[in-house]
Amino acid sequence: MSVSEAQKKVNRQWDKENMITLGCKVKREQAEKFKKYAADNGKTANALLKDFVLEKIEERE
Repeated sequence: MSVSEAQKKVNRQWDKENMITLGCKVKREQAEKFKKYAADNGKTANALLKDFVLEKIEERE
């Protein structure tokens, strides 16, 4: 079942109001190694980075 265009619009608006993208620059070679590491562990680079960020926030709280 696909998502309607109206629902996509609502989702985009919610993301715009509630989400932000964090990023950093690394050398291409390092990024490729990290992506391979993530894939080898059954995750995406985004998932690993997000897990790390949330873990550090929890440690502080």
